[in-house]
Amino acid sequence: KNLKNKTIILLKEENIDNLKNITFETIIIMSNNQKIFLKKDIVKNIISKAKYLIINADEEIDLKLLENININVITYGFNSKSTITASSVKDDCILLCIQRNIKNINEKEIELQEIMVEKTTKLATSVIMGITTILLLYGQKN
Repeated sequence: KNLKNKTIILLKEENIDNLKNITFETIIIMSNNQKIFLKKDIVKNIISKAKYLIINADEEIDLKLLENININVITYGFNSKSTITASSVKDDCILLCIQRNIKNINEKEIELQEIMVEKTTKLATSVIMGITTILLLYGQKN
């Protein structure tokens, strides 16, 4: 609801063939347990046309998909090398740390900082981190 005039599409095994010729500005990979990764050529083609790729660094994702692709990659997760990590996780909030400067879609620099995110739903912390990363990229507040 915070990304007005933006369309969000979930790639699934059932729809990936229908979306292979569409260009997306941003793609987020939150999990590796989806059967879409069996169609590596299609997934690589979709990723190669995007401007941004957001990846959950805690998932074991075949990074060969990114070989020879020029794309802005932003990682998030509990992995200490991620662009965005969780400094603290409590029942009602998450303290996120931006560890490297990021340029958002308007080319505005997002500098190193900590961001407090309230947990208003029962979503997993990793999902909240992914959603917050997208909101930051698009210059929105969570």
